[in-house]
Amino acid sequence: AKRNNHMNRSSLFWGAVLLLVGGLMLAGEMGIRLPNGSSLLSLFWPLLLIGFGVWVLLGVFMRKDVESEPASVDLQNAHSANVRINHGAGEFHLHSGASGNQLLQGTFTGGLDHRSNLNGDVLDVKLQPSENRIMFPPFGWKEQLDWDVAFNATVPLSLNLNLGANKADINLQDMTVTDIRLKSGASDTVLTLPSHGRLNLDCEIGAASLTIIVPDGVAIRARAAMGAGDFKVDRSRFPNNESPDFVSAQNAVDINVKGGAASVRVK
Repeated sequence: AKRNNHMNRSSLFWGAVLLLVGGLMLAGEMGIRLPNGSSLLSLFWPLLLIGFGVWVLLGVFMRKDVESEPASVDLQNAHSANVRINHGAGEFHLHSGASGNQLLQGTFTGGLDHRSNLNGDVLDVKLQPSENRIMFPPFGWKEQLDWDVAFNATVPLSLNLNLGANKADINLQDMTVTDIRLKSGASDTVLTLPSHGRLNLDCEIGAASLTIIVPDGVAIRARAAMGAGDFKVDRSRFPNNESPDFVSAQNAVDINVKGGAASVRVK
């Protein structure tokens, strides 16, 4: 039924577009012109953009309640995991909490499509919004994706996070993470790094706010290439962008940030 609703909305949108084009073409054939002499068909793109904007606003203010569903991924006796997460508009929370034979468990509002594949002793996992949750407004109202994901803190992870226009709280403090690749759009993200181990953190962000919290006892090397953005390191904790013991420290993070009109804080 939900799929049919999305199809009906798609048909409604494109049907309205066809009616608009047909009506403007008919008016042109009848010799109806604008006061400046231009054809009514020249109004097509402005009217389409206005209509599209109204459709998006309706999607925001008339968003329907979406059910939250629990899901989990079995560890399958893997020793480590490569995890890719794609997330759209909404709130995203990642932290520890899964245990036993579970790699992760969580609740997913807006639907979840997950795949896992065991390669030797490494588990490859991908999490993304359910395929029947179409996020492009002409094909369905924009639905809130509120995810709360708990990982098994004993399993070493490589994380690839592709976040959309969301608010994210990612707390890895008691987890074992070897590297993070974070890509985000118009988002507000707070990332707490692990308190143990050596870690590579690569961030590519757009018009976003990113706060990187470094636990006590973790050395850093912080480098950034920013456009119109701002990159600041807390000088009360880190007088220089590279800690004196970065190369030899048992616990350290190598931070690399590429940003546009972004605000990045390391503290």
